[in-house]
Amino acid sequence: MAMPTITQLAQSQRKQISDADAANLEALARAYSLIYSDLDGDVDSLMLAIEKLDKPSQAEIKALPQYKRLMRNAERELDDFTKYLETTVGTAAIAAIGLGLAHSEALVNLAAGGGFTGLDTGAMRQLLNFLRKDGPLYARLKLITDSTIDKVVQSILDGVASGFNPRVIASNIQDAFGGGLTDALRNTRTVQIKSYQESARANYIATDGLVTGWVWFANLSGEPCLSCVAMHGTEHTLDEVLDDHYNGECAALPLIPDFGNPVEQTGQAWFDSLDETRQRALMGDSKYEAYSAGKFEFSALSNQQNNDIFGTMRTETSLKDLLGE
Repeated sequence: MAMPTITQLAQSQRKQISDADAANLEALARAYSLIYSDLDGDVDSLMLAIEKLDKPSQAEIKALPQYKRLMRNAERELDDFTKYLETTVGTAAIAAIGLGLAHSEALVNLAAGGGFTGLDTGAMRQLLNFLRKDGPLYARLKLITDSTIDKVVQSILDGVASGFNPRVIASNIQDAFGGGLTDALRNTRTVQIKSYQESARANYIATDGLVTGWVWFANLSGEPCLSCVAMHGTEHTLDEVLDDHYNGECAALPLIPDFGNPVEQTGQAWFDSLDETRQRALMGDSKYEAYSAGKFEFSALSNQQNNDIFGTMRTETSLKDLLGE
């Protein structure tokens, strides 16, 4: 059997990190679903109490014992979930570090013919500032309770003020709770990916000059982000961080002078090879028309923004910013 190429191996590795990611997110979603199940009776009691009132004021709603009980129990449930989330994030990060080190070691050895042994997982965790328990990530996780409670309260008060049927208000409460899960899943997934990416970069640095840089490798299947497409195939020094967006799927491939850039086709070349229908679907009609008219360079589709948890992160540039309007 023929040896896989670097990109083929990276594609198979991507599935492993994706599978691990899916398992963690599924566990979080199951845990979070129990919150609303546990609070279902409290919500029903509050809706019955509201139904008995004639055009109640906000003060009257908040004075209801059923309202106070719902808020008290919701806060307790969300606090418990946050503790579970913090543990899950830490465990997921350690697993991702292990995969990142093992995968990058395999990529280096495939390109160089073997002989490289990567870093230790335990040492690597200490290098990732965003995993510090006193850092902004864990501070952000602790905000889930307050931010979700605020959304629940607003959904109740807005629903009553708008004269919604209690069943509609109950549905809106459930939607409000969903925001906490969305934030939890997004941060957990991003922590896993960032831990994976940074572990690979640390391994490349540890090769003592064998690897001189890394190459941005995007997932071009499905509906890829155009920022990532623009970065696909670009070469970077070892002191540069792979700073894609939340929920990113990009990887850093080793750049070894004797081996060359393992990505055969840049993101722009890949995009330009697509038919017009597919290009329009990815860009949108207005952006496609501007690109076709030569009003911006393809590389301008990716821009960096500061993030208080992960440093810089890349996003797709808006048409307004591309055109300088």
